[in-house]
Amino acid sequence: MAGSGQPRVSLRRRIYEIVERVEGDGILPRLFTVGLVTLILVNVAAAVLDSMPEAARYRAVFRAIENFSLVAFAIEYVVRLWVSVEHPRGRGVAAWRARLAYALTPGALIDLVALLPFVLQQFADVNLRVLLLVRLLRLFKLARYSTGFQALFEALRRERHALLACLLILISVVLVFAALMYTVERDAQPAVFGSIPQAMWWAMETVTTVGYGDVIPQTPLGRVIGGLTMIAGIVMLALPVAIIATSFAEVIRQRGFVVTYVMLLRIPLFQKLEREDDSEVLPMLRALTINAGATITAESRSHHGLFVVVDGKVEVDHPDGRLVLGDGDVFGGLPGIKVTESAHATYAVTMVRLLLLESVDYVRLQERRPGLDERMKAALAAAPAAEGV
Repeated sequence: MAGSGQPRVSLRRRIYEIVERVEGDGILPRLFTVGLVTLILVNVAAAVLDSMPEAARYRAVFRAIENFSLVAFAIEYVVRLWVSVEHPRGRGVAAWRARLAYALTPGALIDLVALLPFVLQQFADVNLRVLLLVRLLRLFKLARYSTGFQALFEALRRERHALLACLLILISVVLVFAALMYTVERDAQPAVFGSIPQAMWWAMETVTTVGYGDVIPQTPLGRVIGGLTMIAGIVMLALPVAIIATSFAEVIRQRGFVVTYVMLLRIPLFQKLEREDDSEVLPMLRALTINAGATITAESRSHHGLFVVVDGKVEVDHPDGRLVLGDGDVFGGLPGIKVTESAHATYAVTMVRLLLLESVDYVRLQERRPGLDERMKAALAAAPAAEGV
């Protein structure tokens, strides 16, 4: 409507908001997401069934699904590449640089792999089994929409140093026991323990508790070493499994909903911070969903972090009157930063989605990002104030 004062939104921006689910509860973003997820699942199911000789009579149906999927995935890739300049990370950057940066992201590379079967069919003589394998890789496109995939990737990212240490220890254990078995068993079984690399196959299948049974120690000392290798294998496998499981459960507990970079940049507080600060803060945020009427923080409880309202209404029990917080408002506090008093209880008026930056994580961020404390205080001071009632 002319004269309304609202800036006109470009077509590219509207498509970007649909594709990237900026308005996650809208009808069009939901239809786009459901449609693509359904197409991916149908495509993967067709690839699996296509490998069965009994399904030969349905090959025409499978070909039709494949052709339709290739067209749909190609359009999706081109559209995402076109609108990628609207992403907050692309602000202040040349359009070609923003698109190139997007094209190199894991999600874009997976989207490109989804188009690979067409390229292989047109320009290379590829075995049908290889083609089916490539088509099954489209399953990873679900990572963009699945909180489970995202939680697993985040857990692996968080624990990458610990997992690398476990891998190095595992390689050391395999090498040591392979060398021991080579020394003890090479005369009894030169065909399978004639060198340390040959013995490493036995050590690997024993440490991983697979136990194919194709190589068995013959000497008494060799069997003792085999038993020790089994025990070491149980211990070694327990370490990475426990690390990943614990981290995965923690990520799932923290994220009551998916927190994306786009969502973060819609909140006034994070719009005021530097782009590098936002990238560091994102993995530290804990997402909470609170039911209407529930207490968020009780009276006289010291704040253990900064809360940001993503969606819903929060009421602060203030002595001067009821303070209502809405989308984008903040409450709580961090070390050296106090937004609301700890003596003021907070309640969820409606179902509320919150982001929580815990104090212990904020201290770690300060160590990595010098000057973050000053920038956070300035951003909080510039954020819009909540309304009192």
